[in-house]
Amino acid sequence: MLTIRAMSDGAGYSAQYLEQRDYYAEGERVVGRWQGRGAELLGLSRDVKTEQFEALRQGCDPNTGEFLRQRQSADRMATDGTTQSRGRNLYDFVISAPKSVSIMASLGKDDRLIGAHRNAVDETVKELEACAQTRVRQDGANEDRDTSNLVLAVYQHDTSRELDPQLHTHVAANLTYDGTEGRWKALQASEIYERRAYLTEVYRNALAREVRSLGYKIEDRHDARGRDLGCEIQGISEKLLQAFSRRSEQRNQAIAEFVKQSGRQPSDNEVAIIVRESRADKQIEMSTEEVRIQQRARLTPQDKLTLSQLREAALGCSETLETERLSAADSLEYAQQHIFERVSVARVDELLAEALRHCRGRIGLGELKGYLVLQESAGTVLRAGHEVATRASLDREQEMVARINRGLGRFERLGGKSDFIASDRL
Repeated sequence: MLTIRAMSDGAGYSAQYLEQRDYYAEGERVVGRWQGRGAELLGLSRDVKTEQFEALRQGCDPNTGEFLRQRQSADRMATDGTTQSRGRNLYDFVISAPKSVSIMASLGKDDRLIGAHRNAVDETVKELEACAQTRVRQDGANEDRDTSNLVLAVYQHDTSRELDPQLHTHVAANLTYDGTEGRWKALQASEIYERRAYLTEVYRNALAREVRSLGYKIEDRHDARGRDLGCEIQGISEKLLQAFSRRSEQRNQAIAEFVKQSGRQPSDNEVAIIVRESRADKQIEMSTEEVRIQQRARLTPQDKLTLSQLREAALGCSETLETERLSAADSLEYAQQHIFERVSVARVDELLAEALRHCRGRIGLGELKGYLVLQESAGTVLRAGHEVATRASLDREQEMVARINRGLGRFERLGGKSDFIASDRL
């Protein structure tokens, strides 16, 4: 799952949060890694250094200290010098693994799942980077331009603030290179927000493929209303998942309190604020091994047996991804039928997200994109920018318009008589 946090300042964010686990371990430090085409343009690779991160946060070249952006502040200033609006100096995109994967990696002692999460994150980050844009305000223009590159600092953590197993990765970004203008500019993240559901499905699909390749079986999960909740490793009980989901319980309680006080459901932005405000401070003086001991102490003997059996079964599994494959054609046609029964035109990412939900873990994203290109070449799918339609959906819409036009003027309109005659009942 992908969540997004935007910061107008972010001073010290790397040293205080990203480099620290969700508890304070003396002498232990999370080391980030540089990623993205923007990082390559700046010659950044391997480990992230605190001073490099801080320089980029301020819009400076981490190698020379030279200012990269044209404007030294992302804030919008009025003519009298007052601040009209605060800019976004830093974005933190957080990609979280399903609870069952976190439990099996930490308490089931299957380190292969950590690699599976990392691989799925890498695939998701490539798609996230492709969504990068920057604002264009020159010569009276007021639009956003695709840049498809970012300077990314990636940090992997393995617990929640409540010290439950929770594998998640922070992907921090703030700068992108505008090739048209030939200069570095602030990231405009509106497209990333818009495609958040799609990016979540990219991660879920990639992770499900990785997990299945390691010998585990997965199952889709839905809430009481039938809404998709992603997938989990088959064999881990709901009771065990909930036992190590104390942070989710806090979130639900905070949202319930909001509904009670305001009489309505919170928006996505309000949920993000509620989650941050209900978060506990980082723990002090606790090593990683001490955290693991505390977590294992909460397992029942049956829980330990279940996790051990699942790991051994996965290690000895000879199944391959081919046993439950779906074709790209089947998944895309399902998505098109589902989406275009309600609308005539949809965003490409909406179509791909629906297809990924249908084929979760059983087909690659590249195969779906490739088949979509074939449909475009054949003329069965029409594409304009980020939007797509099928020939059938457009034909159906045109027929509806023609039918309406044919009926114009055939009958007297309701209330068209000049004289009004009241009913006897009035």
